[in-house]
Amino acid sequence: MAMLEGRSLMVASGRKLVISLLTGVIGDRCQWFGSATCESKALELLSERQPQLLFVTHPLRPGSGVELVRRAKALNPKLRCLLLLEEESPPLVRAALEASCDGICADRGVGFGHIVAATRAVLGGGFYMEPQLRDLLALACRASRDPAGPGLSAREVEVLELVVRGYQNPQIASRMHLSVETVRSHLKSAFQKLGATGRTHAAVMAVCQGLVSWHLDELP
Repeated sequence: MAMLEGRSLMVASGRKLVISLLTGVIGDRCQWFGSATCESKALELLSERQPQLLFVTHPLRPGSGVELVRRAKALNPKLRCLLLLEEESPPLVRAALEASCDGICADRGVGFGHIVAATRAVLGGGFYMEPQLRDLLALACRASRDPAGPGLSAREVEVLELVVRGYQNPQIASRMHLSVETVRSHLKSAFQKLGATGRTHAAVMAVCQGLVSWHLDELP
């Protein structure tokens, strides 16, 4: 994968088989900074090294992969994180979104196309959620949402479409001929209406509610 050239990688998983599969499928072995099976060891490695992409499974042994992502992002906000879930449930997917994961897949897909697609999207600046997990979350969203919808404006929907495609605020502002501050204002309003904790959470909620389209192959 050309996008991986020169990138530094790290993996944290409670299952050594997953570590072996990931390091064998993704990149060259020289690109892997290290691996850990528990949350505390992973944080120790992250405090010493600064990988560009972190693969994490949930749960860790011991520890939480979701909490590791949250703490890793606090240490290095630029770190891209791809979370692999052993259990596929809406509460876990929501928790992963709230932790600001950049990609979410099921760990049963390690070694298959979803991991490669997710890696490509995440390193390209976008967000990836495995379709089965997206559909699972969509069903939960539809069951609990207000039939009247969140009431997003046309501008807010347009901004969220671009967020889903991986655009950052300055790029969105340029594309829509708006100021960056206006883009931030639209996003803040959308967050409040959707009950989202951040841009990734808001974008995925909008996709799940059918308000915006999913564009995995249209990264900027």
